[in-house]
Amino acid sequence: MHSPLEILISIENMQLDMEKHERSGAWNLPVVENNTYLGFVSKAKIFNAYRKKLQRQKEE
Repeated sequence: MHSPLEILISIENMQLDMEKHERSGAWNLPVVENNTYLGFVSKAKIFNAYRKKLQRQKEE
């Protein structure tokens, strides 16, 4: 097991999250709040949500 190169804080915005994903080269990063593990954010899920939003805007 390895320590993550980056850790996401629950209150950070998506731009900072993506910057941390890019810097680390990781597809999954842990999310913490008050030193408590909440889960992880997947780069693929971020991209999928972005694509869905673009598709909805296109349909309007």
